[in-house]
Amino acid sequence: MLILLARHPIFSRSDGKGGMFYYYYYDVITWVVGALALAWLIWYLVSRYRQARAFRRPRRSTNYQLLKQVARLKRELSSRYLRPGVSNNIHAVGIGILGGANEYCIQIFINDANQELWTGSGAAALPNSYRGVPIVPIEMPMASFLADAGASLTATQYPNGIRERQEVIIGGISGANTNLTGQSGTIGYFCTRKTRLPRRKEICLLSNSHVFADLRKANVDDGDLIMQPSPGEPSSNRPIGTLVHYSALKFNGNISEPNRVDAAFARLWAPLQHQPLIPLIGAVKGYVATKDIVIGEAVRKFGRTTGYTEGHVFSICLDIWIRYDRTGQSAFFQDQFLIEPARPRFNKFVSGGDSGSLLIDADQHAIGLIFAGMSELPESLRSVPDIKVIAETDPAVETLKKIEGYGVANPINEVLDRLKIDLVV
Repeated sequence: MLILLARHPIFSRSDGKGGMFYYYYYDVITWVVGALALAWLIWYLVSRYRQARAFRRPRRSTNYQLLKQVARLKRELSSRYLRPGVSNNIHAVGIGILGGANEYCIQIFINDANQELWTGSGAAALPNSYRGVPIVPIEMPMASFLADAGASLTATQYPNGIRERQEVIIGGISGANTNLTGQSGTIGYFCTRKTRLPRRKEICLLSNSHVFADLRKANVDDGDLIMQPSPGEPSSNRPIGTLVHYSALKFNGNISEPNRVDAAFARLWAPLQHQPLIPLIGAVKGYVATKDIVIGEAVRKFGRTTGYTEGHVFSICLDIWIRYDRTGQSAFFQDQFLIEPARPRFNKFVSGGDSGSLLIDADQHAIGLIFAGMSELPESLRSVPDIKVIAETDPAVETLKKIEGYGVANPINEVLDRLKIDLVV
């Protein structure tokens, strides 16, 4: 104790009476300050951990180790079929569940089952399995970004979306970058920037990069204002915020440098009122970690165009090409997930203008951020009969499962980590 709590002379001076006056430093000061700093650090880390645990949905039963093995095989098939120039027909590879077997399978998504699978393949078909994992081909039109929708067509087909000016800003309403003339998108929800210091946080708006940013520009500038409603709406709009940050999208066609998220956030201007809720869904109380997303679980969203829709997770770990109609280019995304509409109540889960919608599970947890999907059914597939009808009339006929009206979402955990933001919960 004498060694640990010793005192050390710092300097001395004369006391004016022939003697010396000494100033000492005591080691006990170092130990007390160090103990207080350590206690504060432990409190900070524990509180952040408990807060993160409280906001995350409890883990559900998933064989994560097996899923990791299947995901590795899926990535091998992605590198084989999704490389530029290999196939104009195969555009996505994901992981699903075999119906009734509760067994993982690798899904190969084909644009048109009547066309050859890859250049020069002729009538060749996909193998039934890959290294012991079943392969399931699925007919599905190629996905596109969903930031564009015709205002007049939207109003007649989907009357439930919120496309008008709102005095109180909420999630699920129309909003987009002022430079996106004639286009519309969705303000998904509210978020705050992560900070290590306890201070008042600014409220920000969350959506997609191709909704909140002008992707033709390299950097954010003072002209990147967020309009509500979107510039493509017939009703009068006004700026409500300023773009802060967005994930840049790569259209270089290189699958070794995939896109992970299509996300952006903007600062909501202080005078404007907001309420953290989504119509017909309510407030968000947490989020779902990427590895805890369960195939088949029910989800819902509220978007600017289609309003409230329900669906279920059909495919996870999805590697997919997304077409950007505004430029004619395509971007490759890795480890996304696909939502199938809950038929027969909902024929479509998303449409043009729903980009930026927040995906919510049955327990009010955010699960993903919608950024792409099938906007309209191609004419070539509209006359194809439903596979359920075929199976009932002729069980001997083998048909591919067909996915229509689907949506594609970024895992919300990836969005939060890459943008360094927290949801307002």
